[in-house]
Amino acid sequence: MNLPVKKELTEKQELFLDKLFENGGNISKATIDAGYNKHSRKWLAKRLKQDIIDRCESELATNGPKAVQRLTRTMDDDGNNIKASELRMKAAESILNRVGLGKKETIDHNVRAIHGIVVLPPKKNN
Repeated sequence: MNLPVKKELTEKQELFLDKLFENGGNISKATIDAGYNKHSRKWLAKRLKQDIIDRCESELATNGPKAVQRLTRTMDDDGNNIKASELRMKAAESILNRVGLGKKETIDHNVRAIHGIVVLPPKKNN
């Protein structure tokens, strides 16, 4: 079985990814800051799509422990600032859901296959 080979990124592509995550996800700015033409934005995002996704997953995994701590602290909070606590709680839950540690939904499929037999009358011989 042949496993997909991870393509090597150029220094410029690595710089683009670094700039993208440093600036909060502004693809246009990262494109220009990395030295690409501003019209290369769509091509670059498409070409590096999987690398962007991989870095996002890594970032989420890195922030998972922070989300767990936030949830724990919010549970123990005295409740003085309810709106801020609710917002932090939702953000923490969102991160945990994205890394696969949040609530899981299951769907139960019950399928019953019925196979019928059709009996046809005999052919008439003419």
